[in-house]
Amino acid sequence: MNIKKAVMSVLTMLAIMATGTCFAVSKEDFVIGNIRLGQPLAEVIAKYGQPVLQDQASEYSRYYFVKEGNATWFLVDTAPAGDKPVLSVALNGDITIATKAGIKTGSTGAELKKAYGDPDECLDINNNRISMDDKNYQDPCIVGYEADGWSLQFALSGGKDANERKVMSIAMRVKS
Repeated sequence: MNIKKAVMSVLTMLAIMATGTCFAVSKEDFVIGNIRLGQPLAEVIAKYGQPVLQDQASEYSRYYFVKEGNATWFLVDTAPAGDKPVLSVALNGDITIATKAGIKTGSTGAELKKAYGDPDECLDINNNRISMDDKNYQDPCIVGYEADGWSLQFALSGGKDANERKVMSIAMRVKS
């Protein structure tokens, strides 16, 4: 490749990055079912009703809005005092709540990648980095996106590529 082509390639990449085509995830993307991190618990209760179960720990309070055994749940963790701002949201199983980009349990890895771009990390069950499309690894994996100290994660089922992998659970949290 000559120098002129190399410079044009770099300029093209910079232009793509400047227009946002690279899908950089921002805090505005961190929404699950209209719940945002930092939002007061009272607003979550106004939307989803009273929790069906509550657990208390010294560093957080956990509120289950759906709890059907260990396979299906929708929960919110908050600070233990004050207006109880949301610290994390998680859901698993047959829950129809979606992210701001429309990703929900049952969405494919390909849909996830189209909505959010390449993840900041994709980890196998041993926390080794892999590709969402790694055809040699067909077990479940965790796909993560980060922005300004916040984390958005998706657990994907096994499959030979992103088209076969399905979202099994979704979680977002303020990283400690």
